[in-house]
Amino acid sequence: MTAEVKTMEKEDIPQKTEPPHERRRRYALQIFIVFSASISYFVMGMSLSWPNVVESHHFEDNSTLFGNTLYLHPWQMDMLNSLISIGSVLGLLFAGWIVRRLGRKKSLIVAVLPGLVGWALLGLAYNAYLMLIGRFLDGITSGMVTLTAMTYATEIPDAAFRGTISTICCFMFLMGACFCTAIGIALTWYYVALGNMCVLLVYICIVPFLPESPTFLVVTGQDDRAIKVLERLRGTYADITNEIKLLKKMNDEITSDTSWGFLLQKKVQKRILVLSILFLVQAYSGTAVLRANAVRILQDSGVTTNKSMVATLLLLLPIAGAFVLCHLVDRAGRKVCLAISLTLMSISYIFLGTRVYLQKSTVVSLIPLEPNNTAALPPYFTTESDSGEDTWWLTVVGLIVCIFSMNIGIESLPWQLSSEYFPTVIRSQAMSVSVVIGCLIAATALQLYSYMNEVLTTAGLFWTYAAVSGLGVVYTMLYVPETAKEMVG
Repeated sequence: MTAEVKTMEKEDIPQKTEPPHERRRRYALQIFIVFSASISYFVMGMSLSWPNVVESHHFEDNSTLFGNTLYLHPWQMDMLNSLISIGSVLGLLFAGWIVRRLGRKKSLIVAVLPGLVGWALLGLAYNAYLMLIGRFLDGITSGMVTLTAMTYATEIPDAAFRGTISTICCFMFLMGACFCTAIGIALTWYYVALGNMCVLLVYICIVPFLPESPTFLVVTGQDDRAIKVLERLRGTYADITNEIKLLKKMNDEITSDTSWGFLLQKKVQKRILVLSILFLVQAYSGTAVLRANAVRILQDSGVTTNKSMVATLLLLLPIAGAFVLCHLVDRAGRKVCLAISLTLMSISYIFLGTRVYLQKSTVVSLIPLEPNNTAALPPYFTTESDSGEDTWWLTVVGLIVCIFSMNIGIESLPWQLSSEYFPTVIRSQAMSVSVVIGCLIAATALQLYSYMNEVLTTAGLFWTYAAVSGLGVVYTMLYVPETAKEMVG
């Protein structure tokens, strides 16, 4: 940031002090606007936890809406998860263009259109291939929503309150994930899918009443419209004219054309590299895997109680983590939240890995009762666990602490930082490049879950996640730039 820009920031001081009640009114308005735009994040949370509903019903009743039976192979179960990330790549690339061309408001509507078709296919699917196509289309919407809604949430609030309000997207995502698993106990997977389609239809009706992003209006030369929106969002005590000048100055420092030439700039390349490594830590510290495969992980960890109920608990508790993040992110900063999150995760994974390892099975040879028939009936083998079933709750506690910890930092902050590291004029395109890399990394982590769990064993997989989390702490403190309370342009 140049000296001139810093001088303008110092001059951006209102002539009068804003009364507390006026500030609370403005913040409430900003929260309501971002909340309305983040309903699509609620559906995205439903989407990413929906495989848990499919897996739960698939073990008991694998019938479809039309009454025929549907069998999914393990690789197809993995594809239900990884296709979301693969589809997100196309969605992000497309969103990077339409958000710049159409603006934030129209893009919020365009983003959910593939998801409407996808959820319809999922609800009406009578074979595995329709389900996979539906998940791919839903993945496109997930990618577009990630960019459009997060960009919108970054550009609406005041700089001092931006981190807190942006966590609304995280809240909505977590509520959707929990709600999907919870209603999946009572409803079958196809009714849940059709319900999501209805939510998106309601969302399309809400978006037209939201304001356009003021920073987008400024950058595109629509100053009159921008002033009207800023007067509503910033109030009468803010120096709106100076804020507009500052926004223009910060964006003038980056090329303002709509090409991809900004990727050649070293500062942009450095920020994308920082985010890419952070997304690598996020994916291979188990965040996506734990969220999408809660039921399977409980099964592999030896939990024999009602896995659907426990999975719902595991998806509900992250809301508490997001609540903590909401209070810390602007006070302590992004780096501190990431470091605390990864440290607690590493400790939890070490405990879980040790816990599962100590549940090693003892091989027992069973000899047939008829000694003379041993040639015809050779000995067969079974297993006995060294640990009693009454200690399953220790594994659940470890998972609870781990999932809570990831939601006070590493689960959501990389996405938020990807929208804060770049100014408005290139935000959508630069963010799309960064998040595409993140989605590709997440897709590999999801698709490799079964393979890694088999090769490393469940205990070894937990220890691997612990190592990645520990390295992530060091990386965060050394290389991740702080953006708390800073104007991002």
